[in-house]
Amino acid sequence: MNRMLCAVVLLLLLLPCACAEELSDREPTARVWVNGTEVKNVYETAVCTQRFWEENPTLSTAPAAIAVQEAPYLVEIAFSGIDVQSAVVRPLEKGIVPEIRDGKVCFRVEDASQLVIEVNGEIRGAVHLFLDTPDAEKPGPDTPKVRYFGPGVYRDQIITVRSNETIYLDEGCVLYGQIYSGMASNFTIAGHGVLCGSIYDRWKDTIVPVNLSNCSDFTIRDITILDPSAWTVNLLKCKRGTIDNVKIISARSNSDGFTFQNCEDITVKNSFVRSWDDSLVVKGYNGDVHRITFDHCTLWTDLAQSCEIGYETRAKVIEDITFSHITVLHSFHKPVISIHNSDHARVRNVLFEDIVVEDAQMGEGDGTPYLIDLTTTESVWSATLKRGTIDQVTIRNVQVLSGKKPAIRIWSNDENSRIDHVDISGLTILGEEITGFDQLPCEMSPFNGEEIRFTDGE
Repeated sequence: MNRMLCAVVLLLLLLPCACAEELSDREPTARVWVNGTEVKNVYETAVCTQRFWEENPTLSTAPAAIAVQEAPYLVEIAFSGIDVQSAVVRPLEKGIVPEIRDGKVCFRVEDASQLVIEVNGEIRGAVHLFLDTPDAEKPGPDTPKVRYFGPGVYRDQIITVRSNETIYLDEGCVLYGQIYSGMASNFTIAGHGVLCGSIYDRWKDTIVPVNLSNCSDFTIRDITILDPSAWTVNLLKCKRGTIDNVKIISARSNSDGFTFQNCEDITVKNSFVRSWDDSLVVKGYNGDVHRITFDHCTLWTDLAQSCEIGYETRAKVIEDITFSHITVLHSFHKPVISIHNSDHARVRNVLFEDIVVEDAQMGEGDGTPYLIDLTTTESVWSATLKRGTIDQVTIRNVQVLSGKKPAIRIWSNDENSRIDHVDISGLTILGEEITGFDQLPCEMSPFNGEEIRFTDGE
């Protein structure tokens, strides 16, 4: 019996571990060349294709490559151990048609881009390619008011940002740890390096890579965040912040992409999120939420929601929230567009506009099949006895290009927690223009308001 136990323990030790590893412990499964030069910064990072939630899901890996060069970009990619027969470059709106030459995927990109390259019709092992342009004025180690992290590995770093300074992660930097700030203002987190959480345990450590509270007038730009052990970019009671060209790939439980709680005047733009939980999410705990904008973002949602308000909605008001020009490469589990008001907030003035879903597979595993899901019902996250309302929601110009035909749910809990004034226009699903609720599977509450309708968009 003891010999058997020892054998089992030895086997477990020999199995590849998808967490508590450094990125360098894994050999990249792809090689990438840009403009004839091999990209050095290719990391085999954790991803998760499991479609049901559990504390410790089964993880796999995929390559993430970061190239910082002037555009245009001539790209070549060689996949290890794969006989490449076909390839797709996403987002499809880029119109990139790759060629297969000598077993490599080859194509040209005209401008800085965040791309996913899939071969032979498979998503497993897809390459995440982040093409950035160099900074016009890159700081160095001696630049005043800059804490500079050059190429190299920095382990177990907890960095506290101070007001009026810059934290700069240069290209080739891999920093394991957290960038934190409380009560700071006028600061920047920037650079083309990597902030990584792979060495941390999800439940023992719970290290949020970028964790800001009560901060104002800040910028986060250009960094890449891989394998966080918790929420990835968390803002609590922050004001007047801009997040630009930030790239996230997460794989572990509760590893939401951008999570904003009780914030005001925050904009996320030109960013990429592949997440194993909500990709873009707005919550309200003990303070109101005003003017949050997500614009020109690319998402890959392996689990949970893509564009979400909720479930924690304990604020009095959550208003003026915009999701615009969003491309969802894959959505496998839960709704693309959702407001889950499971507490007492008044959620109002919400815009979902110009959203393209390239591959709609919602409902896999323990998910739900909804493209659009608006509810004011109780949930396991509810903390108030009373439910709130949802009012003045515009859903405009949404396309589903391929996948399953999804459903819509608009469900008011009771007459005191109504959903009303919802306008839907320009909805196209699998080539069919949707102008009425009778064209899709729909769940509609008898307590809904009277102004929930399809319009002509005017």
